[in-house]
Amino acid sequence: MDRRKFIRLTALGSASTFLVNGHVANAFNQTAAINGIPPEIIDGRSIVLVQLRGGNDGLNTVIPLNQYDTYANLRPKIKQSITAGNPNKAIELDSTLALEDQVYLHPEFIDFKDLYDQGKLNIIHGVGYPVVNKSHFASRALMFKGGDGTPENSNKDDGWMARYLHAHYDLNDYQDPLGIQLGSKKPSLGFHSGHEHKVDVNLAGQDISGYYSVISNLGNPTPTSIPESDYGDNISFISSVENNANGYSQRISEVFDAGSNAVTYPNTDLASQLKTVARMIKGGSKTKIYLVTLDGFDNHANQIANQSDPHQGQHAELLKTLGQSVKAFQTDLEAMGLDEQVVTASFTEFGRKPKENGNLGTDHGNLGPMFIIGSAVKGGMTGTNLDLTNVTKHYDEDNMQHDYRQAFSTLLSDFLGASPNSIEGTEFMPYDGGSKLDLINSDQKVTLGIKNHTSKVDISVYPNPISDYCNVQFTSQNMFRGSIIIHNLQGKKLLTVPQNFMPGINNNQLNIGHLSTGLYIISIKDEENKSLGNFKIIKR
Repeated sequence: MDRRKFIRLTALGSASTFLVNGHVANAFNQTAAINGIPPEIIDGRSIVLVQLRGGNDGLNTVIPLNQYDTYANLRPKIKQSITAGNPNKAIELDSTLALEDQVYLHPEFIDFKDLYDQGKLNIIHGVGYPVVNKSHFASRALMFKGGDGTPENSNKDDGWMARYLHAHYDLNDYQDPLGIQLGSKKPSLGFHSGHEHKVDVNLAGQDISGYYSVISNLGNPTPTSIPESDYGDNISFISSVENNANGYSQRISEVFDAGSNAVTYPNTDLASQLKTVARMIKGGSKTKIYLVTLDGFDNHANQIANQSDPHQGQHAELLKTLGQSVKAFQTDLEAMGLDEQVVTASFTEFGRKPKENGNLGTDHGNLGPMFIIGSAVKGGMTGTNLDLTNVTKHYDEDNMQHDYRQAFSTLLSDFLGASPNSIEGTEFMPYDGGSKLDLINSDQKVTLGIKNHTSKVDISVYPNPISDYCNVQFTSQNMFRGSIIIHNLQGKKLLTVPQNFMPGINNNQLNIGHLSTGLYIISIKDEENKSLGNFKIIKR
């Protein structure tokens, strides 16, 4: 396999990695074998992330048919009608599904209905993260950093996109920046690296030439004689940053000029962002992750136009923009023969409460749907309709079905070819329900060549009973990525500690001082969330 055509199997070296928003890191390569898919195909794949800023109201976007009466009672003013004969009623998505799985889409979301009918849309129900924080900033920061809301797993200094790119790719193999952000003046925390050189470059709409003209004229030629001092180090640092920026600005301009679009896009900012992405991919860009943004979903008031016209308003316009823009992007990729190279995923920092407020709007909630779009996507539903029977008392959602990290890690592994071992660098392992989702068509799915698992193990824990600290010991036949998990006798997970286990004796110390007195189970699980052994402990 040509090293310059594909990512290397093992972590063999390092290089300076410059992301378009200005982050530099030492990069290492690691990937897995593929299932009959040519390496150049995998190498040309990209993921496009569509951020819905503000917290999209998932319940007015995807309406559960079997819960409609409860939904209507919770939302007497802003509910969407499903009454036959109403010309503005919500859109029935798929009548072939079982009744408990059937949904309606918002009336302005017709373009996503078309994508679903083509088998190119997967709707993931009940997406969130375990410990909820309903602050926009905190939730966005958490989701870009790959956290779960707990203090021990929410203090990361860098973003999961940067960690993933850092762990998998060598800039020497790529002319293009590995990550590109559009649609926001602020650099995304998702691309934030621990080796950051602050040259924040964001592409805005179609202004590629403007970007190039600014970056390519930053300064004079690099000094040839730099003194050995703190000042000299600063000069060298600034010069290297400028050189990196200049190099990528030229490449970005080249692929943009070489590219084109095959369809007409709507006149919206999101459409302009996606139009730019499609043009750059057509021009030969091998960027792995694009991030685009649609703002305005914080609809505390006037989410609908008025009570007599609930299908119109701020939220309706946003969904119309999202649907039309993504549909045009997908159609463009198909017309250019690039549609199997790209998967698009929309996400939001949190959902809205099922119960409307008094201002024709909704307040911050916990859960919302994700939408995965593309010709390589396995269309359909992932999960089941929300159960609204438990929210009538507390007016909030409490039944998360999918951790957002399940979706992102699935796309990284099944579409981009990341190995389960190397996903650890992205730190997507420490979450409940960590199994992959079935999002990619089998003929397009990357099959991992190495499964790092072990046979059943005998676990010993000492001391036992335990006050605060204990040692968990077992012997493994091989190296594997897994977790030490503590759960109560009812099966509820209370602690998950991801680990790289080595051949031979493994001895790990755990702090369980925060647990109440009682009986618990300690389990060792592999990267596929399969239990390899259990041990009963007593907390005193």
